[in-house]
Amino acid sequence: MQVNKTTIKAFKQLKNKNVLIFGEDTRSFLSVIRSLGEVEMNVDVVTFSNRTPSLKSKYIRNRYYFNYQAYDPADWNAKVSDLLLTNEYDIAIPCDERALYPLQTFQASLNIKTRFAIPNTAIMAPLFNKVETRLIAQTCGVSVAKGALLNLTSISYNELTEQFGSPLVLKPVQSYTSEHLNQRNSVSIVKDKDGFDAFRKHYSDCLIETYNAGYGVGISILAVKGELYAAFAHERVAEPESGGGSTYRKASKIDPSMLDACQKICSKLRFDGVAMFEFKFNPDTQDWILIEINARFWGSLPLAIFAGVNFPAMYAMTLLDYPIDPKFTYNPYAYARNFTSDIYDIKSDFEQQREKLGLGKASLKLAKRLVGFTRLLTWQEKIDSFDWQDRAPFVAEFKSLFQDKVDNLPIIKNNIRKSKILDLEQVLTEPLNEILVVCYGNIMRSPFAGELLKQKLNDADLQHIKVDSYGFHQHENRSCPTECVELAKSWQLDLSSHRSKWIKQKDMKPEGQLILIFDHKNQYILDEYYEGFNAISLAALIPESKGYHSQIEDPYERNQEYLAYCYQLIDQALDNLVSQIQAHYS
Repeated sequence: MQVNKTTIKAFKQLKNKNVLIFGEDTRSFLSVIRSLGEVEMNVDVVTFSNRTPSLKSKYIRNRYYFNYQAYDPADWNAKVSDLLLTNEYDIAIPCDERALYPLQTFQASLNIKTRFAIPNTAIMAPLFNKVETRLIAQTCGVSVAKGALLNLTSISYNELTEQFGSPLVLKPVQSYTSEHLNQRNSVSIVKDKDGFDAFRKHYSDCLIETYNAGYGVGISILAVKGELYAAFAHERVAEPESGGGSTYRKASKIDPSMLDACQKICSKLRFDGVAMFEFKFNPDTQDWILIEINARFWGSLPLAIFAGVNFPAMYAMTLLDYPIDPKFTYNPYAYARNFTSDIYDIKSDFEQQREKLGLGKASLKLAKRLVGFTRLLTWQEKIDSFDWQDRAPFVAEFKSLFQDKVDNLPIIKNNIRKSKILDLEQVLTEPLNEILVVCYGNIMRSPFAGELLKQKLNDADLQHIKVDSYGFHQHENRSCPTECVELAKSWQLDLSSHRSKWIKQKDMKPEGQLILIFDHKNQYILDEYYEGFNAISLAALIPESKGYHSQIEDPYERNQEYLAYCYQLIDQALDNLVSQIQAHYS
């Protein structure tokens, strides 16, 4: 995407204004960054992921790595509140519901000039609560699927299919709640009892809806005091069978009846802001229903901007009370795809089709899908993360996708092993005061390793080094399983009083501290959410005589034999660690 001079002139009032953008994805988040950066706003970001390719954008001035894995809600609020109070931001824009709810609080409590790109508190329920969305739609005469809010614990799968048919659309009432911003609640389309039972393990009260045939159509809008000032329509080219966002989309002409439905709801709510109204259209009957409303920047935003409707810049203008011209025309032949997600979606779709239709027919469908890439050569299609003037995010995304494929090659594994040993040497160049042992749950591996490490350090006269254990799991105060407590006694360790702790950013120190982890998942979480740490994998310290180990796998829900093997590997790795520390300080 590139904004031409005429467009930049239309948004000239935004030049040198300061904006803070919240998000992480390469769709809405990156699109808002680029849109406002290109009209010469000063762009700062708060990201929920340290590794998102979006952070490579040349338009970002400052990056703040605040998320709900490394920070509890109180710490996150304090960090962002301080950021808003100490910087003169003209606008704050959430591209993610995890930021939207806290920004509501800041808007009400902070005495600052910042304009927040969020809906009025009074209308949040109809926009983000799926039951309330149905009610406001029905009030306005807008069609919705047959459905009801039910408690899943007191009803069977067969009873539901008798009432609503099969497959069933199961919708948690809200995608996020203000109390659990680290946990996304996702819609599920279930086709059998197993799928229903799996869903019911996580949710009790749920909106049940009849599944409607057809394909997804989105109407994106910008409204000011309930009046539509811009609109854009798109269709899903690829529909994931399990539900969720589409990886491949195309622009389409606006259906007047759908646009009228959007206008009715916006008028009823006197809505200010941007939203994407998602419909399900049945081409056989020409009927449609409203699925949901996303009253924030949405995943298909790159396509809208590419087709000619610059929603972020237009919204920024209205937030600052600058006039804008209505925008309802655009290129209706534009396409866009999310590169990484689409690659995986194509692979998954081919595998499913091969199983259902056979290799020949599946290959024909695959070839038809791949032909779509030729539109990139005719400038009728874009990749969400790619922009000629800002190529680094796409390069980072492509590199990440490629890296996923080569990580398991033996030569790569060996290099990882060597680099971990070198990391330990680098850590030991500074006085070591503390070691944190971290696994996922802090109930099986890290408690055992932490207590055993204390024992070994004491025996080596290194008791000045403090040791503690943590987990990435945010459910704290859990005890060790009985089998772990009993097995640890073989090492003269007592784990009976251990209670799990969640490791946060404030627990980490860039100097004098070493973090020990166990597996690839631990490393991924560290890289994704934390900063300023020195970490190595205990697997890299298992003696070579015991064979190569890329990780010490989680024994959770595995048999007693593996648990014993896991503890033996930890014991041997800790011996190696302590001997290297002792040799360094001797």
